[in-house]
Amino acid sequence: MTTNIIRGHLIEYTIQQCLLWGMPLRDNSPSGFYWNAGNRTWESGFVNNLYVAGRRILLVPKSAVSYCKRYAPDKFHRHFLLTFLQNEHLRLGTNLVQTRVKRGKVVRRFVTKRSLVERGGAAFDKDYLATFTLAHPEVFADFREAARTKETSIPIEAFLAEDVQSICQHLEQKLIATATGSDGATTYHRLVVGILDFLLYPQLTKPVIEQEIHEGRKRIDVIFDNGATEGFFATVANQARIPCPWVFVECKNYADDVRNPEIDQLSGRFSMNRGQLGLLLCRKVKDMGLLQERCRDTFRDGRGLIVPLVDDDLIAGLKARAEGVELPLDARFNEIYRSIGLN
Repeated sequence: MTTNIIRGHLIEYTIQQCLLWGMPLRDNSPSGFYWNAGNRTWESGFVNNLYVAGRRILLVPKSAVSYCKRYAPDKFHRHFLLTFLQNEHLRLGTNLVQTRVKRGKVVRRFVTKRSLVERGGAAFDKDYLATFTLAHPEVFADFREAARTKETSIPIEAFLAEDVQSICQHLEQKLIATATGSDGATTYHRLVVGILDFLLYPQLTKPVIEQEIHEGRKRIDVIFDNGATEGFFATVANQARIPCPWVFVECKNYADDVRNPEIDQLSGRFSMNRGQLGLLLCRKVKDMGLLQERCRDTFRDGRGLIVPLVDDDLIAGLKARAEGVELPLDARFNEIYRSIGLN
């Protein structure tokens, strides 16, 4: 049921990931039914789908997957719906209210959940749950909030067929072997996105390649959703008050240093609504102090925070991740931020 309801979003995510990683899509194939929340109807159509071994495949964001069972309908029914009805029957004084008498005095009024199910019309039934939720959305909102505050994303290790150390070593070797210049640009671009997705999950999620803005007049190399609740990206958003619902990433596979035009290109993507935080990835920098000074000028002018990273930073992050560090790039992020923001 959940898949059918969110199928439209999963199709969109699958298309984005296939474009990111160069996976072929089958044009104009059936979408299957999905729920349109705007007009409250089931819809279907023809879209580009991913097929593997003849089967249509939907990809799901890692950050949306959890072992948590707190969203199960039986938990909503027993712990929220029935509890709400107990209080309502007590308030209204219905015939389901029972009393406990001690020494001739009523010491307690109560309504059992069994009586609500058996005689109060509150049986565990999907149609009834849907009707109740529409009538009392505040109860479902409480349930969702209670589940959300206790739920955590699955560690990335749960998605891996190989051990973390082997993957870190492989990514490091691939990065070192990737040639600079236009011939290696696509390889470098996709490799960097993979490394960042690996090192920064679940703080940054759902990378999308070459996101269009301004009706397509400008393009961003990669954009990540910022879902951080701890670490650098949460600190920047919550304490430094730099808007960053999304984090923009520009990848430059140059043999020479990046200069002001590349910095201006990235800062030109920023806005208060989209965010003002970006990562500028390049291979190496002869004068990192000068590059940080240029980023500092952008920051002082109120045009956003740009964090430059080179191959050595990514390699250090991979080595730290192989040793079990959970936020392997945070120390480097904070070091650069202090250099840019405080000097």
